[in-house]
Amino acid sequence: MSQPITLDDIFALFRESEQQRKEYQQAAEREMNRLREQSDRTDQQIEKTSQEITRLAAQVAQTNKQVGGLTSRWGEFVENLIKPAAARLFQEKGIEVHLTALRVTGQDDQGSIEIDILVENTTEVVAIEVKSHLEVRDVKRFLQTLERFKKAFPKHKNDKLYGAVAGIKIDERVNEYAIQEGLFLIQPAGDSVIIANGKDFKPKIW
Repeated sequence: MSQPITLDDIFALFRESEQQRKEYQQAAEREMNRLREQSDRTDQQIEKTSQEITRLAAQVAQTNKQVGGLTSRWGEFVENLIKPAAARLFQEKGIEVHLTALRVTGQDDQGSIEIDILVENTTEVVAIEVKSHLEVRDVKRFLQTLERFKKAFPKHKNDKLYGAVAGIKIDERVNEYAIQEGLFLIQPAGDSVIIANGKDFKPKIW
């Protein structure tokens, strides 16, 4: 009898596919660099090399497009994993939110912004940024979004705003950086997700 597939198995599959994608792209880039170094030998070789570089570049572009679609689906998977648990997670932290929504958009004078998951009550709101692979640059962009939030969502202008970031794969520096910036960090744990910040963590209020 086969064993049931757990969330840990799914997370492991994502990490493996992400690693394979990186290895393929690195190998293709190394080959393109090698071919460029050979391109000054003869006109015939230059033409052949140019064709090979074009072929490899097209392969890399196609791979990136496919990976982009896969990453988007992973992002949707993480959103749907976090959404049912979001209100409970923050209630356990003393933030009595109860209404949860996916992909909420707002508009300010700089353009539109989108919040992956929004959890709120009548006086508090938590904006959550979700990535399959969470990097420091994602956190930096999200901090800019939080600065714009109350202009983009004027109904929350008097509310307490908290920020949270979540991911399947989380870079090492993200944990420290998110805490430093006053963000909650949500990560997988077993068959669910948890807020990984320590007991002494003091969230920033925007």
